Amino acid sequence: MSIFNQNHKPEDDEKPKVELKIMVDEEQLKEAYDSMHSKEQKPPVETPVPDANADDTEVVPPVAAGNEELIAIGQKVENIETLLQDFTYKDKINKELHDELQVYRTGLRKEIITPLLKHIIREYNRANKQYRFYLQREQEAPQGELFGKLLKEFDMIAFALLELLNDYGIDAFEAKEGEPYFAKEQKIIGVVETDDNAKNGTVASCETCGFRDVDSERLLFQAEVKIYKNK
Repeated sequence: MSIFNQNHKPEDDEKPKVELKIMVDEEQLKEAYDSMHSKEQKPPVETPVPDANADDTEVVPPVAAGNEELIAIGQKVENIETLLQDFTYKDKINKELHDELQVYRTGLRKEIITPLLKHIIREYNRANKQYRFYLQREQEAPQGELFGKLLKEFDMIAFALLELLNDYGIDAFEAKEGEPYFAKEQKIIGVVETDDNAKNGTVASCETCGFRDVDSERLLFQAEVKIYKNK
C-alpha cells in the first residue's frame, strides 16, 4: 500500500507556506549597473584599414623650434661630406686614368717611338759627320760660295734633328778630350798614339754624340770616341 493517498486534496489553508528571501549586496548591484552603463556609452573601436595608395615614407615627428638650427647645421655637414666623397672619387678616377696613360705612354714609347728616335739619332750623327767633314775642308782651304751654302744646309739639318730629339726628352752628351774613358757611355772607334803616359786611356776626340732619355736616364746611344794609347 502506498503511503500517498492520491484522492486527498488539501485545502488552501492546509497548503504549506514558503517564504523566499533574496539577499542582495547593494555594492555589487551598483558595480554591475555601472559596468553595463559604461559598455553602452563607450563607442566601438574602429580598426584602421590600410590605404593601398598611402606613401610608406616614415612620418617624422615635429621638431621643437630650438632644434631647427642644429638640424640645419647637420644637413650642411652631410652636404660637405657628400662633396668630399665626390671629390675623393673623382680624384681617384683621375689618378687611375693618369696611371693608365703613363703605362700606355711607356708602352707606346717602347714599341713605336723609341725605334723611331734611334733612327733620328743615326740620321743626326750622319748629318753632323758630314758637316764636320766639310767644315774641316773649308778651314783648310776656302771652297767657294756654293760650298759655304752646302755647309750651312748640313748644319741646319743637324740642328733641326737635334731639336726634334729634345722635344721628345732625348738629351745629347759628348765626351771631352782628356776625360777618362767610360765604357758604359762611350764606344771606341779608333786610337791615337801618344808618348804622354798621362793621356794613355783617355779620350782623344769625340766623333759623335751620345744620347739618353732625360726622364728615365736610359742610355739610347753611346758616344763614339777615339782614345789615346801609348806607342
